[in-house]
Amino acid sequence: MQLSEIQNRILAPFVDETIKALDTMAGFKGTAGVGFQDDPLNFKFKGYAVVAETSGAIEGKILMHHYPETALAIGNQVRHRVLGETSAAVELNSDIGEALAEFGNTAIGLATRSLTQADLGVRFRPPYLTSNMEDMITLLMYVDEILSIPIHVENIGRFYFNYLLHAKVRR
Repeated sequence: MQLSEIQNRILAPFVDETIKALDTMAGFKGTAGVGFQDDPLNFKFKGYAVVAETSGAIEGKILMHHYPETALAIGNQVRHRVLGETSAAVELNSDIGEALAEFGNTAIGLATRSLTQADLGVRFRPPYLTSNMEDMITLLMYVDEILSIPIHVENIGRFYFNYLLHAKVRR
């Protein structure tokens, strides 16, 4: 099922800032695919995710969710372009994780700033990186709906922007 107009509007700043950060921080061209609703019961962890939790009007978690190959490629390029690192890592390690976290923090931070200024009643916690399957189990707790948008990175592959929405609790 495709996303509604309002769902696309909520995710648009995250997608836009991610595509800009791909260019400025990693030198990669990215494009957004068509958004869709994922099934929470069949949601699969892909390896690395930068997570920002939301509260207030929308309870949930925003994930920049990478396959290992996109994590490695983007992490290496961020290390090269932003940190001046000349060697390329051949496997996922703490240096790649730190670079990927910086990339995700930048994109998510810029997006959350614009949404905060729009005064939608959504509060954002600072993003953090996870590569642990046990963390993903915890992140999926209380999730009722998942909105996903693929980000295609030219000559690299793709990763996803996911918004894990919690069920509304009636008070």
